[in-house]
Amino acid sequence: MAMKKTSWRSASVVLATGLIAYATATAQPVAIVTDVLGTAAYGSAMATVGILTQLDAGVRVRLSPHAHMTLFFYSDGAQFEVGGPGSVVLDTTGVHPADGATVKPLAAGGAPAVQLKSGGLVQGAMVMRNLGLRIMAPDGLVLATQPALVWSDTRREATYDVALIDATGKRVFETTTASRAVPLPPELQLEPGRSYAIEVSARVRGTTVQTARAEFAVAPEALRARARALEPTLDAPVAEHVAYALWLDQNDLHDEARKWWADLAAVRPEQGSLRARAGLP
Repeated sequence: MAMKKTSWRSASVVLATGLIAYATATAQPVAIVTDVLGTAAYGSAMATVGILTQLDAGVRVRLSPHAHMTLFFYSDGAQFEVGGPGSVVLDTTGVHPADGATVKPLAAGGAPAVQLKSGGLVQGAMVMRNLGLRIMAPDGLVLATQPALVWSDTRREATYDVALIDATGKRVFETTTASRAVPLPPELQLEPGRSYAIEVSARVRGTTVQTARAEFAVAPEALRARARALEPTLDAPVAEHVAYALWLDQNDLHDEARKWWADLAAVRPEQGSLRARAGLP
């Protein structure tokens, strides 16, 4: 009988442990940090809070004196500025201060509010380097109607035949160059909502040694208009720039997002997460 009780007790522990592990694995963060100045830490391990740290409901964040942090909530796009010293606890409805911390809701400006999907950190497209001839840009979806054509190559001496091809197979642009980037001529504007391909052939001493091809599309006009409406001004707070760059990544506009991440990395050089998003070393 005692053995049966022990067995049931063990099974209950295993079941409870499994449910906790499942809940932890499937939990979605409720907010993301879009700016932080000073020292802040969260959780029982007191992990350092940085820009792009995602926080779950129930998490307590402790802020040192003069620390400031901006939070973006996924559910409704609400933003809060938190100041130390003190601590705050997050739940699905917002931020609750303790120990002297301050919480200030940030009013939405005149522009449409950015909305982000829960989980926020969509990974930008992987850029392959140092593996022969590789197309670096454009990415799969671009905003620009004159995107940069960029490639890398491990060869030291080569010339490149470059072609831009539309969905019908027509070559709308061709050139030969010794550089690894080429601008489109001013008169050539690609059409929103249309697909294209870039094809680059490397020639060494007149012989073609490798060809690389990548397809991409110009974003439809509705998405381009939305991006223009949401774009923050240059003097807008860092938090707004971070939220916009996240929105670009979530909408597969990784080329455009990397420009914003690079600018942000220059403004907040201590934030390694921004350099990583920009693809910088």
